[in-house]
Amino acid sequence: MRGTPAYGLLVPGAVVAVALGATGVSLPVGGELDPEEESLLVSTLLIGLVDGFNPCSLWVLTVLLGVTVRAGREKVLAVGLTFLSVTALIYGLFIAGVLSVFSYVSHLDEIRLAVAGFALAFGVVSVKDFLAPDWGFSFSIPESHRPGLYDRIRTVLRTDGLLSTVGATALLAAGVALLELPCTSGLPLAWSNLVAASDPSTPVYVGLLATYVLTYLSVELVIFGVAVVTLDRIRYDKRRGRVLKLLAGTVMLGLGGALLVDPTAIENVRAMVGLFAGAVGTTALVSWLFHRTGRL
Repeated sequence: MRGTPAYGLLVPGAVVAVALGATGVSLPVGGELDPEEESLLVSTLLIGLVDGFNPCSLWVLTVLLGVTVRAGREKVLAVGLTFLSVTALIYGLFIAGVLSVFSYVSHLDEIRLAVAGFALAFGVVSVKDFLAPDWGFSFSIPESHRPGLYDRIRTVLRTDGLLSTVGATALLAAGVALLELPCTSGLPLAWSNLVAASDPSTPVYVGLLATYVLTYLSVELVIFGVAVVTLDRIRYDKRRGRVLKLLAGTVMLGLGGALLVDPTAIENVRAMVGLFAGAVGTTALVSWLFHRTGRL
């Protein structure tokens, strides 16, 4: 990369250095990017990272690891790696399918407006889940499905033999990945529309998709790594889930508003960084106020 980097972001498998206003950023797959595609890379990293803090997926992973840590490091490794690999594969295929559709229709204003409307609706519901988690419609995994997930997780723990454990975990991961798609579809939908509208070359498209999935996965990889090293239960409670919902909701409201009012704003590096910084700041402030008043 030429120029002085403003900051660096570590993605599993590759270090992507991003400079505001610099040129010559390279993807791990896809080669060197031009300035317009650099903005797309920043958006990919930011959206993928926020998407990684997905309450539904983190809840399932922490429960799964919490149940298996007592079975020893070998079983934690087998269960964790299988779960992450299968969910990442299904999630990647889902995003690739959405991208394929958008690549044909992204030039239509109606599609942009529809995506903006969905993003705004997703954002409103996510913020509502923070303000009133037990009221109204939600994209979260329904409470009625959770006892069944617990039973399937216990089945994984009771399975004898490494291959049997891997197979049972793969089936569990596939079912969970499909079940939680409504919980996490908002951010990849907005990102897919952004990528399709930019019409990158096939190598760059593949590189961006890989970067998105790896960045999304990085949050869960950290949790998994902690569980493997410490063999301790990772605690994930409803309060943390509400905060993550608020973060995702504010990001979606910002992206939806930008798509609706000024689509070119999300093609600007500084605007995207400002949007996400504002979402993080708003989430921190509102969460602090709710904590101080005993509502969180």
